[in-house]
Amino acid sequence: MKIGKVRNSRKSKIRRATGGTIAEFGPALWILLICIFFPLVDILSMAVSYGLCVVLNTNQVKEAALLPRADATDPSGTVMKKIPEMWENGMGRFVKVSGQPLTQVAYRTGETGTDKITDQIVGVRTTINCNPFLSVPVPFVSCPGLNAPMVFQITSEKPMENPDNAQ
Repeated sequence: MKIGKVRNSRKSKIRRATGGTIAEFGPALWILLICIFFPLVDILSMAVSYGLCVVLNTNQVKEAALLPRADATDPSGTVMKKIPEMWENGMGRFVKVSGQPLTQVAYRTGETGTDKITDQIVGVRTTINCNPFLSVPVPFVSCPGLNAPMVFQITSEKPMENPDNAQ
Protein backbone atom coordinates (compact mmCIF):
# COMPACT_ATOMS: atom_id res chain seq x y z
CA MET A 1 0.00 0.00 0.00
CA LYS A 2 2.83 2.39 0.64
CA ILE A 3 4.13 1.85 -2.89
CA GLY A 4 0.85 3.01 -4.43
CA LYS A 5 0.79 6.17 -2.34
CA VAL A 6 4.33 7.11 -3.39
CA ARG A 7 3.47 6.72 -7.06
CA ASN A 8 0.36 8.87 -6.73
CA SER A 9 2.26 11.65 -4.97
CA ARG A 10 4.94 11.63 -7.69
CA LYS A 11 2.31 11.92 -10.42
CA SER A 12 0.70 14.89 -8.72
CA LYS A 13 4.07 16.68 -8.44
CA ILE A 14 4.72 16.11 -12.13
CA ARG A 15 1.30 17.45 -13.06
CA ARG A 16 1.84 20.61 -11.04
CA ALA A 17 5.21 21.26 -12.66
CA THR A 18 3.94 20.98 -16.24
CA GLY A 19 0.71 22.86 -15.62
CA GLY A 20 2.62 25.98 -14.54
CA THR A 21 4.24 26.33 -17.94
CA ILE A 22 0.91 26.57 -19.70
CA ALA A 23 -0.30 29.13 -17.18
CA GLU A 24 2.84 31.25 -17.73
CA PHE A 25 2.70 31.07 -21.53
CA GLY A 26 0.01 33.76 -21.92
CA PRO A 27 1.75 36.47 -19.88
CA ALA A 28 5.11 35.59 -21.43
CA LEU A 29 3.65 35.91 -24.92
CA TRP A 30 2.05 39.24 -23.98
CA ILE A 31 5.39 40.60 -22.69
CA LEU A 32 7.19 39.29 -25.77
CA LEU A 33 4.75 41.01 -28.13
CA ILE A 34 4.37 44.32 -26.29
CA CYS A 35 7.98 44.78 -25.15
CA ILE A 36 9.93 43.29 -28.05
CA PHE A 37 8.01 42.52 -31.27
CA PHE A 38 5.81 45.62 -31.70
CA PRO A 39 8.59 48.10 -30.80
CA LEU A 40 10.89 46.39 -33.30
CA VAL A 41 8.20 46.68 -35.99
CA ASP A 42 7.88 50.39 -35.18
CA ILE A 43 11.66 50.92 -35.32
CA LEU A 44 11.81 49.14 -38.67
CA SER A 45 8.93 51.21 -40.05
CA MET A 46 10.63 54.43 -38.87
CA ALA A 47 13.84 53.36 -40.63
CA VAL A 48 11.93 52.75 -43.87
CA SER A 49 10.11 56.09 -43.46
CA TYR A 50 13.40 57.91 -42.95
CA GLY A 51 14.87 56.32 -46.08
CA LEU A 52 11.85 57.35 -48.14
CA CYS A 53 12.04 60.90 -46.76
CA VAL A 54 15.71 61.06 -47.82
CA VAL A 55 14.64 60.04 -51.34
CA LEU A 56 12.17 62.95 -51.38
CA ASN A 57 14.82 65.44 -50.24
CA THR A 58 17.36 64.15 -52.76
CA ASN A 59 14.89 64.58 -55.62
CA GLN A 60 14.06 68.10 -54.45
CA VAL A 61 17.69 69.24 -54.22
CA LYS A 62 18.52 67.76 -57.64
CA GLU A 63 15.67 69.68 -59.22
CA ALA A 64 16.50 72.90 -57.33
CA ALA A 65 20.06 72.76 -58.69
CA LEU A 66 18.70 72.86 -62.24
CA LEU A 67 16.00 75.54 -61.87
CA PRO A 68 16.33 79.31 -61.58
CA ARG A 69 15.99 80.72 -58.06
CA ALA A 70 12.49 82.16 -58.64
CA ASP A 71 11.15 78.78 -59.79
CA ALA A 72 12.83 76.80 -56.99
CA THR A 73 11.53 79.08 -54.20
CA ASP A 74 7.99 79.30 -55.62
CA PRO A 75 5.56 77.71 -53.07
CA SER A 76 3.45 76.27 -55.90
CA GLY A 77 6.45 75.29 -58.04
CA THR A 78 8.14 72.04 -58.82
CA VAL A 79 10.47 71.79 -55.82
CA MET A 80 8.08 72.81 -53.04
CA LYS A 81 4.78 71.39 -54.30
CA LYS A 82 4.90 69.08 -57.34
CA ILE A 83 7.72 66.77 -56.24
CA PRO A 84 6.20 66.23 -52.74
CA GLU A 85 2.79 65.53 -54.33
CA MET A 86 4.29 62.95 -56.71
CA TRP A 87 6.22 61.43 -53.78
CA GLU A 88 3.05 61.15 -51.67
CA ASN A 89 1.29 59.32 -54.52
CA GLY A 90 4.28 57.02 -55.09
CA MET A 91 6.79 56.03 -52.41
CA GLY A 92 5.17 58.27 -49.82
CA ARG A 93 2.23 55.89 -49.57
CA PHE A 94 4.41 53.68 -47.39
CA VAL A 95 5.02 56.52 -44.90
CA LYS A 96 2.33 57.42 -42.36
CA VAL A 97 2.67 61.19 -42.74
CA SER A 98 0.74 63.61 -40.55
CA GLY A 99 0.35 66.84 -42.50
CA GLN A 100 2.26 67.92 -45.57
CA PRO A 101 6.04 67.85 -46.05
CA LEU A 102 7.49 71.33 -45.49
CA THR A 103 10.30 72.47 -47.78
CA GLN A 104 12.75 75.36 -47.39
CA VAL A 105 15.16 76.35 -50.17
CA ALA A 106 18.26 78.45 -49.42
CA TYR A 107 21.24 79.60 -51.46
CA ARG A 108 24.82 80.36 -50.47
CA THR A 109 28.00 81.33 -52.22
CA GLY A 110 30.63 78.66 -52.72
CA GLU A 111 34.27 78.84 -53.75
CA THR A 112 35.68 80.88 -56.61
CA GLY A 113 37.50 78.73 -59.13
CA THR A 114 40.60 79.47 -61.19
CA ASP A 115 38.33 80.65 -64.02
CA LYS A 116 36.99 83.45 -61.75
CA ILE A 117 33.51 81.86 -61.58
CA THR A 118 31.99 81.66 -58.10
CA ASP A 119 30.00 78.52 -57.36
CA GLN A 120 26.47 78.89 -56.05
CA ILE A 121 25.17 76.16 -53.74
CA VAL A 122 21.50 75.39 -53.17
CA GLY A 123 20.32 73.77 -49.96
CA VAL A 124 16.96 72.11 -49.42
CA ARG A 125 15.55 71.30 -45.98
CA THR A 126 12.57 68.96 -45.86
CA THR A 127 10.61 68.53 -42.62
CA ILE A 128 8.18 65.60 -42.32
CA ASN A 129 6.10 64.36 -39.35
CA CYS A 130 5.84 60.56 -39.47
CA ASN A 131 3.49 58.49 -37.32
CA PRO A 132 4.55 55.01 -36.12
CA PHE A 133 3.19 51.96 -37.92
CA LEU A 134 1.65 50.61 -34.69
CA SER A 135 1.00 52.70 -31.61
CA VAL A 136 2.59 50.83 -28.69
CA PRO A 137 0.81 51.67 -25.42
CA VAL A 138 3.46 53.05 -23.08
CA PRO A 139 1.72 54.52 -20.00
CA PHE A 140 2.56 58.09 -18.98
CA VAL A 141 5.27 58.45 -21.65
CA SER A 142 5.15 59.99 -25.10
CA CYS A 143 7.96 58.33 -27.03
CA PRO A 144 8.50 59.47 -30.65
CA GLY A 145 8.48 56.48 -32.96
CA LEU A 146 6.58 54.21 -30.53
CA ASN A 147 3.39 56.07 -29.61
CA ALA A 148 3.99 59.64 -30.86
CA PRO A 149 4.92 61.16 -34.24
CA MET A 150 8.59 61.48 -35.10
CA VAL A 151 9.86 64.57 -36.93
CA PHE A 152 12.46 64.07 -39.64
CA GLN A 153 14.44 67.11 -40.83
CA ILE A 154 16.60 66.25 -43.80
CA THR A 155 18.97 68.84 -45.27
CA SER A 156 21.13 68.44 -48.34
CA GLU A 157 23.13 70.75 -50.59
CA LYS A 158 24.22 70.62 -54.19
CA PRO A 159 26.16 73.02 -56.43
CA MET A 160 24.03 74.84 -59.00
CA GLU A 161 24.39 73.57 -62.56
CA ASN A 162 24.33 77.16 -63.81
CA PRO A 163 25.54 79.65 -61.14
CA ASP A 164 23.69 82.46 -62.94
CA ASN A 165 20.36 80.80 -61.98
CA ALA A 166 20.99 81.67 -58.31
CA GLN A 167 20.45 85.39 -58.99
